[in-house]
Amino acid sequence: MGTLMNDLDPIDKAIPTSGHSPMYIMHKFFARKQMDVIREYIENHTFKGEIVLDPFCGSGVMVGEALRLNRRIIGIDINPVAIFITKNTIKPCNINKISEEFQEIEKDVANDINKLYITKCRICQKEIPAICFTWNNETLSDVRYECPHHGRLISQISADDSNLQQSIIEKKIPDYFDENGRCFYWYPTNKLFYSNGKPFLKKERYNSVDELFTARNLISLAKLYSRIENIADKNLQEAFKFAFSSMSHLATKMTPVRSSRPFSSAWVQQSYWFCPHNMESNVWNLFKRAVHGKQGLIKAKNAIPNTFTEFKETKNPKTIIETKKYNYSLIESTISSLNELKANSIDYVITDPPYGHSIQYGELLYMWGSWLKLMDNFDLIAQNEIIKNHKQGKGDKEYEQMLSKAFNQIFRVLKPERYCTVTFHNPSLKYRNILFKSVILNGFKLEKIIYQPPPRPSAKSLLQPFGSLEGDYFFRFKKPKNNQPKDYRPINKLELEELIVKITKQIILEQGGPVHYTYIQNTIDPILYEFLEKSNALMDFQPDNIEKTLKQYIGKIFQIVDIEAKIIGKKAIPCKGWTLIKFD
Repeated sequence: MGTLMNDLDPIDKAIPTSGHSPMYIMHKFFARKQMDVIREYIENHTFKGEIVLDPFCGSGVMVGEALRLNRRIIGIDINPVAIFITKNTIKPCNINKISEEFQEIEKDVANDINKLYITKCRICQKEIPAICFTWNNETLSDVRYECPHHGRLISQISADDSNLQQSIIEKKIPDYFDENGRCFYWYPTNKLFYSNGKPFLKKERYNSVDELFTARNLISLAKLYSRIENIADKNLQEAFKFAFSSMSHLATKMTPVRSSRPFSSAWVQQSYWFCPHNMESNVWNLFKRAVHGKQGLIKAKNAIPNTFTEFKETKNPKTIIETKKYNYSLIESTISSLNELKANSIDYVITDPPYGHSIQYGELLYMWGSWLKLMDNFDLIAQNEIIKNHKQGKGDKEYEQMLSKAFNQIFRVLKPERYCTVTFHNPSLKYRNILFKSVILNGFKLEKIIYQPPPRPSAKSLLQPFGSLEGDYFFRFKKPKNNQPKDYRPINKLELEELIVKITKQIILEQGGPVHYTYIQNTIDPILYEFLEKSNALMDFQPDNIEKTLKQYIGKIFQIVDIEAKIIGKKAIPCKGWTLIKFD
């Protein structure tokens, strides 16, 4: 390669970010990392042609950015939906073929789907398909449509609207049901329960995937999916399944009616939640937008670099290491698949492991996976998912054990004196500590923690005196040249509490005045863990959250005061700040 190892330039500060390109934002995913930040990390920690590993590849940002930089990449994820999204995010597809096939799909199903949403303009009585209906406590509330003569309108439900809804409920739509009320088209009925009979942790009122949809949207999706399955070109069929999956959650009953956006909605909760005032969006409109919209399939495929057409995939990760013929390998497997790789064979690891219990990836990807017919092995996925979920019989102990086993394998395959970057987003110090222990007790050395803020703060994080964790921590670990076990001395809860208070006082003094709690929380970790690393110290207990620790000292050492409002959009958001009762 002709480049010395010391030419690597590890990142030591947060990176300005501008958001994602269309290739990543087409399909919803949870806690997706910013592409430009990931690109900088890969570029600064590797050389061209080297091998990058992401053992929790999720939606594929690390995979896509490694390929963009001409690195070879191995992406692993236990969930087939994650692999499906990753593969279709980076896979080129002929734009002309997409446009032509969409026109054929439109001819075949658009009218039949739109008939289910027909309403009349209350002014001119013209029949038009609604943009959406809204529901309030499972009762039709209003209809929202765009009349070519009178623009966008919101109207009360008419008798015709109610009759159409009733005929759907009674299964009296000839294009969709036979004389016995059986639907002509398949749709998923997968239960939102584990095989042991326990409900999903993130389940509320609904018991199965089909119950997440209104009857109208369910049969519309079913007809559309059936048509997509009839596409002869398998690559094109998969591209349209990707578009279908990317909008299917917007057709659920989990999309709230919003005053700020009265004609569209989103899946805003990371759960299968019951939304009493929800939106029933026209499925054809959603699909058309998923193909031709600003975040649609055509935009996404246009955003894929031309070089991606030259990249070759292999199912066997060993061939990535043994030959330069292949560029990437996507493996639907547990971390145990790393057993196939030789020790000291990977040049760089960058990954985003599950955050304790905060995001239940297996459960949340289940709806998409059910439509895509990828959930046959869900019991195995649930059994091996590295997560805290008491419905799966996994507490903090099991989560830590599984995470530690994963980093044991990651340590084995990484080359000595090379880097492992781990991003992590969890407001609980307990789970950040579990991550820290899982990595360093397997031999890694902590070099740096960087707080990476989001592109813009939310109003939520500014309203409360205890804020909220936004953005991510980027932990930089290094594999030592000589792997000699390190002895860590345990610190007790009192030592930790004193250290947190000391660091918080230091942060406030350095700022010279009141500090928003979110800034304190985001700044403490790098100082805290770098101190522990230098002191060979370890928290071998479950620490309280920083917020709980500091609350004890309000009125003793700290006080909360009003500070200058922040402008979010055009709105001034009142803020609270922490300061010392008396500056030292």
